[in-house]
Amino acid sequence: MSRIIRIDENHVAGNLHEGGVKKLVTATRRPVLGELGNKVLRNASQDLVGKGAEKGAVLKNTNPTLKNIKPRVDTRWRKAVDGVAPAAVVPKKPITRSETIKSTADPKASANVEPVKVHVQLNKGNEVKHVTLKREDSQLSMRALAKQNRKVQQKSAPSSSASSSDENETISTTTKKPERLDTHSQKLLESIENIDVNDGWNPMLVSEYVNDIYNYLNQLESRPGYALRENFLEGHKEISHKMRTILIDWINEVHHQFKLDIDTYHMTVSLIDRYLQKVKTVPKKKLQLVGVTAMFIASKYEELFPPEIHDFVFITDDTYQKHQILEMEKEMVRALDFNLGKPLPTHFLRRFSKAAKASDVNHVLAKYLIELASVDYTTAHYKPSEIAAAALYISLYLFPLSSEDGNNSSGLIWTKTLEHYTHYNVRGLSPIVQRLANVIKSVPKMMEKKLKSPWLKYSSSKFQNISTHSKLKSVDIEMLAEGKLIM
Repeated sequence: MSRIIRIDENHVAGNLHEGGVKKLVTATRRPVLGELGNKVLRNASQDLVGKGAEKGAVLKNTNPTLKNIKPRVDTRWRKAVDGVAPAAVVPKKPITRSETIKSTADPKASANVEPVKVHVQLNKGNEVKHVTLKREDSQLSMRALAKQNRKVQQKSAPSSSASSSDENETISTTTKKPERLDTHSQKLLESIENIDVNDGWNPMLVSEYVNDIYNYLNQLESRPGYALRENFLEGHKEISHKMRTILIDWINEVHHQFKLDIDTYHMTVSLIDRYLQKVKTVPKKKLQLVGVTAMFIASKYEELFPPEIHDFVFITDDTYQKHQILEMEKEMVRALDFNLGKPLPTHFLRRFSKAAKASDVNHVLAKYLIELASVDYTTAHYKPSEIAAAALYISLYLFPLSSEDGNNSSGLIWTKTLEHYTHYNVRGLSPIVQRLANVIKSVPKMMEKKLKSPWLKYSSSKFQNISTHSKLKSVDIEMLAEGKLIM
């Protein structure tokens, strides 16, 4: 029987037989050069010792093919030539810190190094020079940096300060902090109030780039996929603008019954209009299904706890089933290319009301006018920011801000600050304000046609009974409807 002894792969493998020892030398892996050289030297030394050679004798490689192989560890042993003793190997002196300072301070060695920037600052009539450290100067010691500073000061200092000795001269070295990058929100013109100056503590208000966000929203509302054309229902065979008005009024009522967020309602209206503009083959019997599905999508987009799909089936009086709403949902998101987050009028109104320092009455009245505009077909093609700005102008016109509170010290309705943040002036808002004033005048006729959901909603005390206010039937509305605006 034979036994196989497994050893390290860098050594040979042994195979032992009974009655004798037979060595089979096989290399399992090519040894590294250092190990092979050490092995040769070790074997040669053993041979010399066995022959009685003196300690320290010269070792010769018996194999000429291994003459170029060097041991892993350098013993620094040198062979004597013609009886001359080898020269002593002088160890290299370690480089000290002072030598590195001299080398770095040498002008020839530092020819390629950029000069140190010196900033002069007056301190009680005396000039104090601050040296700005750079990344490449971080290896210099304070002593070398002080020498460079003294050289610079000797060239640039006035004669009055030349008498001071270099040894007693102190130079303050400060690292200049990187300046904060200016964003668009920080660049304001003169006579324009920064309405975000006190919002830095609140991370939810993102005061550093809130203006950039609203500039993006202004660009987004003008894109072809989001903007509505005037008379966008033109081309439909079965759907008319009267049907659309009835549907939006019913959506407003359902939204109020479900107690959903105001953004959910405006997003529902946006989805309905954009889908009807895109798809011209919607039959009359599916128009309510389009409205219910749009509210179903908007609820999942805006609400924390959206109503279940069975609730939407219930409000249609079982006219449509669950699978029909789900099929219409897939069809709508495909038609809109999954672009759901369109800017809404309420998004802009919150920003504009903040810029105007509007009161609660102004904000509530503007919200009421926006909802009236959403029901009216003739105002559907206006941009959300235009509707919000026009509604705010009417509310400020009917309920001016008092100058005693400091909200409007100039006495103007539309100030320079509002022009800056809304990107609209009074002349540009004139046709939209005129159209909204005519919508306010047509509210009694709408109620006769049973289109009174926004009016009933804002007649409650929760909204300060704003829809029943006498100023909405005053001469001021007549003047606005005629285009007589005040700057």
